[in-house]
This record gives sequence, structure tokens and C-alpha cells, in this order.
Amino acid sequence: MSRPGRRGLPTGGGGRGGGTDPTRIGQIRPSQLITTTGVGAIADLPAMSVIIRGLDAWAPERQDPIDEPRLLAEVRGVLGGQVRALRSAPWDPQADDDPWTRVGVPVTPFPRWVRCPACFRLGVVDGSEFRLVHRWGRRPDLAKFVHQHCPKQTGRRDTNRRSCIPARFVVACDDGHLDDFPYVEFVHHGRSEPCGGPQLSMSDAASTLSPRVLIRCTECRTSRSISEATGRSGWQVLPRCRGRHPHLQRFDECGRRLRLMVLGASNMWFAATASALHLPHGRDVTDLVAAHWEILGQQPSADVTKMIIDGMDALRELRGVPIEDLWKQVESLRATGGPQQPEPSGDLLDAEWELLSRPTTDRQDADFHAEPAPATPDGYDRLLDQVVLVSRLREVQALVGFTRLSAPERRDLCPRGRVPLANAAETWVPAAEQRGEGIFLELREPAVAAWVERVRDHPRIQALDAAFARWSRNRDRDPTPGFPLPRYLLIHTLSHLLIRQVALECGYSSASIRERLYIGRASAPAAGVLLSTAASDSEGTLGGLVALGQPRHLKRLLDGAFREAERCSSDPLCAEHVPLDPSDALHAAACHACLFASETSCEANNRLLDRAVQVDLTGDGLAFPR
Repeated sequence: MSRPGRRGLPTGGGGRGGGTDPTRIGQIRPSQLITTTGVGAIADLPAMSVIIRGLDAWAPERQDPIDEPRLLAEVRGVLGGQVRALRSAPWDPQADDDPWTRVGVPVTPFPRWVRCPACFRLGVVDGSEFRLVHRWGRRPDLAKFVHQHCPKQTGRRDTNRRSCIPARFVVACDDGHLDDFPYVEFVHHGRSEPCGGPQLSMSDAASTLSPRVLIRCTECRTSRSISEATGRSGWQVLPRCRGRHPHLQRFDECGRRLRLMVLGASNMWFAATASALHLPHGRDVTDLVAAHWEILGQQPSADVTKMIIDGMDALRELRGVPIEDLWKQVESLRATGGPQQPEPSGDLLDAEWELLSRPTTDRQDADFHAEPAPATPDGYDRLLDQVVLVSRLREVQALVGFTRLSAPERRDLCPRGRVPLANAAETWVPAAEQRGEGIFLELREPAVAAWVERVRDHPRIQALDAAFARWSRNRDRDPTPGFPLPRYLLIHTLSHLLIRQVALECGYSSASIRERLYIGRASAPAAGVLLSTAASDSEGTLGGLVALGQPRHLKRLLDGAFREAERCSSDPLCAEHVPLDPSDALHAAACHACLFASETSCEANNRLLDRAVQVDLTGDGLAFPR
């Protein structure tokens, strides 16, 4: 890999001189493997497009385990008790200067169809027409596929030929299958006689109405426009899904309708992730050994164990424990078959809410430090109960699966159509840890509860509730029973207003500020939001966000946020928008000009937002009184 903090993407099928050894062909950040470009997602490299392979093809021996027992228990509750570890992205700092290292994330070219930019020939990369050229060891960005028999590039060496372009159309189904577009079947549909040897080409022209892409077969002189496969009825001209999972290199039984998709579409991959904040608590020797049992349980002696502890940064918390006491506990647990795995708590947010809403110096360590602000901002006593400055936090995210076409609901780890990460039951899952800072705002519960009761039957709330039912029905899902819609609208809208305002002053982009919402349950309601920013570096961030939590700064931010919420450049269309039948839009007065945030910031994909619950847009008392 080229530098610390990034991961190489080796791919099979193209080594030096076209061999079969894996070679470096690009790089992405470790956090992307969890949030935007994980297993089953398509990664756009400078000259090709690849898909991240399943966990069966990874090399876990190059991946450090991440210690977060609460999150591991949550993952086991979803994927099964065979999951033994959360592991970071593969990286070997000793191999950083080796351009041919095998350390990295395995990928395979996808889509397999490419187009020559010179002669417009369309074909598959594993045929005889196209070849992978990768002879620049320290320049993985120059790896490319070239058309070997291009009539317009005769006489050129492979290294000087123009790079082929990935064919930009694929097909997917609601069960998460993904496949190459069936170009051969599509262009020859309806022919009475089969084509002896299809020779396809793709040409396109600019259009603002629909794709003007023409697929031609030069062998039998037939052609067809790709626009026939678009729209709601496009599935009728496509074959049924054959159940392909390219990241697992397998086919399942399916037969569902296929949908045409453009390469790079935002709905091609949605991560199903579990995340947890590190919560400090006192642990005895038994707890410490159990937390690191995957490593300690494999050691043959106390001397070897001490060497491992001294050499691994992940085991630094064990260095203060006498090796005799520690090894005695290892042997004791080994005699009983290992530590008993804790049962999942049901909701990771409960323990976080308890600690954040009641910060104490007794529960702080190197990865968590929180203290209440001196006071709440003037004029916001009715809205805010307290502000907590979290100067140090550590968050771990784990990938448990993914979906296509439709994003999972908030914190839904078992969405319909979830695609597995491996062919067999996962024994580990990829995870990423980040350290940073944050501001926790706890809303005044009596005021929130009174407002929720008062607006429960408001027409605007009822319209959103009905839209949520339509949205669930259109995706063959059951609406979440007893979901506290008004409470969530209030907290979520406040969070987005602050994200946009804070980004103007703290030095971080809005895409790097994340929200974590606490709404509780009917039996134990909560009302709070944690805005945080984090970095993969072990030192975390620089304190710019926490500084804005001081009363005088936070008052200015809140004043500005509510002032900006009163108007939108898309008003009156934005302010008057309410989802009515048959619309299943899950927002009211919200759009990209006023409330929407990036996908890395919002935990609900910009659903369930309405400025009218925070500022008076309706004139009928819907807005929360401040």
C-alpha cells in the first residue's frame, strides 16, 4: 500500500506480464469499507470498475482484531454465535513500499463488459479481445484494460493504447442480486434465427430525455436502443434474474424482475451497519482476558503471552496486570471451554444514553471523556435540559450485510433482501474504529412529552404517518409498531439544523459531522442528539467541535440555525410540501437547500424531516415552543 491509513485493492487475473498473481490496482480508505464501498459494492478506479469480494477471499491474518464487546454481542445476535471477532481492514506497514504485496482487499472486475473508446467495440474482459495491462509497479492508477485488436489503434503498443471504459449499465433485483446487462440477449430479442457470432458495439449521444444509447451487432446488423429497458415497464424486455452474486462468485435461485441501473447509481449498495460508542467501565482480570480471548486463548505459555502483550498495541490495557494473575485466569477459562458470550442487550443506545445524560468523572478513560457544559444557552431553557461536552470518544462500526435498490430503515440490521458477506456463515466481520469529539444535547423531557401529546393528531403528522405506511407497503415491509414519529421528527430536524450550522464554524465539513439520535422506547423515552466528528488517527480530532458547545457559542449557533430554518430558497414549494397519497416521500418541509445532509452524516437517509416542527411555518401551533 502506498501510505498508512489507506488500503490497497489487489485483483486477480493480471500480474506482471499478464500473470495470475494478485496485484495492486487502486486504493480506498478503511472507513469506506464499512460505509460506502464495502463487500459487494462497486469501486470506481481511475481506469476500471471492480467489485469488493466476499469475506471468503480476504486474508484475516493481516487484520487486527478490534475490541468492542458490546458491538460484538450485537453482531452475534444478528449473524450467529460463530462470529468470533471484529477485524480492521488489512494492512501491513512493513509492506508499504512493496507494489506487489498481497496485503489488501480482494476485488474482481465488474461489470465484465467494457467498451473501446476508439472503435466502440463492446465485449467482456475475460475474452480474447481485451487484455489487462499493468506494468507500472508503483503506479496502480495506470492499470487498465485495452482492446488488443482495435482497428483504429493498429501499430500501438498495449501501454499506449487508450483505456477501455466499463460498460455503464447493469441489472439488479429486489433480493440484492447484481448482474451484467444482458447485451447479447437484449439486442437479439425477437429474432427468428440466432446470430452465429455476436460482435457488439455501443454508441451514444447526448440527450436530456432518456439514454440515447444504441447497441448494435455488426455480425447480423441488428440494433436496439437501451431506452427500451428503462422505466417501470423496462423489466418486460429483460430476462428474469438468474440470482448472481458477483462478490461471492455464485448464482442462487431467483427469477424476479430485473431493473436497469446505471453504473455508479446511489441505490446500488446500502450498508447494514451496527455501531457502538466505547463506554468506560471498571473491569477485573476475568473481563480483560475474556475481551481478548481470541488472542490470549491461543498462547502456549505465560512467557509467550507476555511477549505478545508487550508487542501488540491492541493489548496495551493488559500491561499493568501481573502476568502470573493473567495466565492463571487464562488457564481457568480454558478449562471451562472459554468465556461465556454475553447476550445482546437489545439496543446499544440505552447504555450510551445513560452515560451521556449522566456524565461522571468516575467513568472516563483514554477513549471517553465527557463533562457537562457550565450552563445551557440563554433563551433555550425550555428546549435544552443540559449540554455535555464529549472531548474524547471512540466509535466502532461493523458491517453485517448490505441491500440493493432500497436502504434499510434506521438501525435495522435484518432488512428484507439483506445480502450475506460470505458464502459460509461469517466467523468475523469487517469493522472500523474512529476517535473524535462531540456535543451531546439533551432535550427537556417534560416539554417534549407535552408537545408530542399535543401534536399527535395534527394533519401534518398524520400525513407523514400515512406516507410511512405507504413507503413500507411499497417495499413489502411491516411498519415499525409504535414508532414515535413526532418525537423523532423533532430531534432529527434539530440535529440537521445544527449540522449545517456547525459546519460553517468548526472547521469540519458537514459530511464529516455525524448524528446519533436517542429517542428511547415507550417505556423509557429519551430525547437527545450527539453530534460528533471522528478520524481514523489514534489521536482523534482537534477540539473544534467541542469548543462550540460552550454556552455563548452554542447560543449563536442555535439562533442562526432557527433563523435559517424560517426560510428556504425553494419556498414556498418546500414549506408547503406534505406527502399525500400516493406519494411515499418521508419528509415534509425539507430539501437539499435547507435540511438534507450527506449520507455519511444522517442515520436515516434524510427521511422524517420537517422544518415546521421547529419553526412556525404553518401558523397553527405545530412548532415546538422555545
